[in-house]
Amino acid sequence: MKVWLNAFRSVICAFVGVQSEKNRRHDFEEGRFSVFVVAGISLTFLFLISVYGLVQLVMMYVQS
Repeated sequence: MKVWLNAFRSVICAFVGVQSEKNRRHDFEEGRFSVFVVAGISLTFLFLISVYGLVQLVMMYVQS
């Protein structure tokens, strides 16, 4: 479970652009590729759904 939480934390930091070189190096040396792929795809999907929901909310108020 800790591996997954660390992977999600690393992917979020990478999305925002605040991943440190030390953490990046640690991820590549000790992390499992498949965990990072699943975390990246999951967070990308969550981001896209959030943007879609926000656009729908704005459009609902604009059309009123």
